[in-house]
Amino acid sequence: MFKTFFLIPLLFLSFGPIALTGKTPMHSQTDLDEPYLEALKWTDPAQYSLPAAGSPEEFRMLSRLEQLFTQYTESYFEAHFESVYAETFYFRDAFKKLNLREDLYAYFIHGMQAIDSANFEFNHVMRSRDEYFIEWTMYLKFKDKDVTESSIGMSRFRFDSEGKVIFHQDYWDPTTIIYRKIPIAKQLIHFVQGKM
Repeated sequence: MFKTFFLIPLLFLSFGPIALTGKTPMHSQTDLDEPYLEALKWTDPAQYSLPAAGSPEEFRMLSRLEQLFTQYTESYFEAHFESVYAETFYFRDAFKKLNLREDLYAYFIHGMQAIDSANFEFNHVMRSRDEYFIEWTMYLKFKDKDVTESSIGMSRFRFDSEGKVIFHQDYWDPTTIIYRKIPIAKQLIHFVQGKM
């Protein structure tokens, strides 16, 4: 009981100023808002020529994506990011909504500054109606921390006819890695949300 009453003011102090200043709009990774609905239309897999399920072309397309996240370093991103993501697309996660490759690249690179290492394991890949649902485990080691944090999530991907990502929606709960660390939550949210 005490913990609940204690956490509510801390959460407000950590996140309230962000919402009240108007400088950072409220964001949800699960709203059925207009940009999301529009993205579902223009990224509809029926409009693109995609590799056959189980084909070598599909394997290469998915391997490029997986390698980007298993080799999660600035140098690897610099060399391979443009071969994985189309120039324009729809991206949404727990913190950001983006449409341009250069902005997503900057977002990922900026996030790398707070960590010593990161790695993603693609645990399960499912193809349904020519789009992909990937369940993953993320491992992060923050700078000046001795432990590696882990979290599970799922992402929905759609690809264009060139095999590049045009839709990337993350379903991930940042509670374990970020929100539970109340003393630094405000700084981390500011860092991730774009004081870039």
